[in-house]
Amino acid sequence: MRAQDRTSSFFRCWLRPVLVGVAVGLIACIGLLLLMALIVQSVDVPRSAIWPLALAAAALGALLAGLTAAAVAGQKGLLLGAVCGLVLWLLILLAGVARYEGVSGGNAAIKAATLLLSGSIGGVLGVNLRKH
Repeated sequence: MRAQDRTSSFFRCWLRPVLVGVAVGLIACIGLLLLMALIVQSVDVPRSAIWPLALAAAALGALLAGLTAAAVAGQKGLLLGAVCGLVLWLLILLAGVARYEGVSGGNAAIKAATLLLSGSIGGVLGVNLRKH
């Protein structure tokens, strides 16, 4: 009986909020990337601006992922947001490796730091919004 309580507690406190948060973050990130693709297609955007736009979309997705995860859990916002940012970064890294057969270490580190920070900020905001 005790093991089942721990399992349901782990699911309720960690797994469920992270899965919901990452799903919301992915949907937001994909939606923002589609919107930015339309903008880049219709307006003459310099090639050097595409990577920062993609990073901004990923950062907003991580922020929303952390916000959602913390709102679902109601606690541990900083940690849940960081976990959501890490999972999103891993998914983006996996997509980059699958598509381009390699990812630059510098770009991957910048994305990791950005997504961890954005997810953590979203987590803190999510816990604080839930209390009001």
